[in-house]
Formats: sequence, structure tokens, C-alpha cells
Amino acid sequence: MKQLFSLILLFSILFSYGQNYPFATAFAGGKVILKDSSELDGQIKWYPSQNDKLSFRTDENKKPVKYTPDEIAGFSSEDLKFVPLHHFTAFADNYALIGTPTKIESTFGQVISEGKFNIYLTSIRGYNAVARTAEDYLNFVFQDSADPEKKLYAYPYLVRMKDKKYEKAKENLYILFKDYPEITEMIKQFKKEGSFLKIIEMIENIDKNKS
Repeated sequence: MKQLFSLILLFSILFSYGQNYPFATAFAGGKVILKDSSELDGQIKWYPSQNDKLSFRTDENKKPVKYTPDEIAGFSSEDLKFVPLHHFTAFADNYALIGTPTKIESTFGQVISEGKFNIYLTSIRGYNAVARTAEDYLNFVFQDSADPEKKLYAYPYLVRMKDKKYEKAKENLYILFKDYPEITEMIKQFKKEGSFLKIIEMIENIDKNKS
């Protein structure tokens, strides 16, 4: 039941990603986790993108301090937890247009699940050349927690692009889940108009059994 609830919550977040976060447009209650594991309680503000720094203040009368993903161990607000993610390729504006992934040096990712496989949700800010406006490109990011290199594998979600580009983006997931044929088969069959949350649920079941 708890897992089902988390999936329903995730589903609602995906359809109004940045707007659904209380801290996306104004300061909201939260805490910053420093690298020594100590915590600072106060107010945070962060628009979900790879370019935005986290603003933190102890109260509304204090001047905000800004943190990059390199400077802290993460932050949280209500039931939402975010951690730094470094050095991975994501699927954003360049990929939707010409099929070239975007190199991300660092950003914050929302923790969706932790265990044998860690799952994060990121939003990559890019320029939509067709609509001529900035756009947020959602990516799920996966990691094998036992991997000493801590490699990150991204996969696009709800990004407007041709099916063949989605098929190309699956290749990294086949590598990551090579020991789990039931997952690779479901990924192989997945179409962009389907529910990727079913795959997330299968991976969470592995986490539950392995953690």
C-alpha cells in the first residue's frame, strides 16, 4: 500500500513538476544537509533545473545563502528529499532536436527509491527551438548502489520526441539491468505513451528484496 501511494504521488508530481514543489517559486520550510551530515533548519528555494543554486535562509529576515550541488550533501522539504548528482548525460533539448545527449556536471535529483538500485528524478532546463521558449525535460536517473564508480544512467520521461530516439535512449538501461531479464524485456516493450511507472515499481521490488 505504501508503495502504491508513493507511485500515485510521483505520478501527480510528474504532471506539474516544478510547479508542484512548494519551494519552486517561493521560500518554503526545509532543511539543508551539510557534507559532515549536520543539518540546518530554515527555508529553502530552488527551481528544479541543472543551473539553479539552492537558496537557504534560517528565517525571512536573513540574507539567503546559495549552495551548489558540490557544496552540500542534499536538502529536503516536507516528504521530498534531494541529493547531488554528478557527471552524467541526460536527454533534453539537444536530444529531442538532433539526438545528442546533454552532459550534466552537477544538479540535484529527487530521491524516488533507494536500495539495490537508486532512482532519482531530475529536470533539465533547455530551449525548445520549435516553441521558441525554455522548457523542462524530465529524466529518471538510475544507479547501481554497488557500483564503485557510481555511474548514473538517465532515461527521458514525457519528453516530446520521436519514438526512435526513445528506443536509442534505452541502450544504457539494458546495460544497467542486464542481470534482470524481466526488467530489460519490459523496457524493450515500453513505448513513450505507456506508463513507465510500472518499470519503476518493478525496480522498487528489487530494492525491497535486496535491501
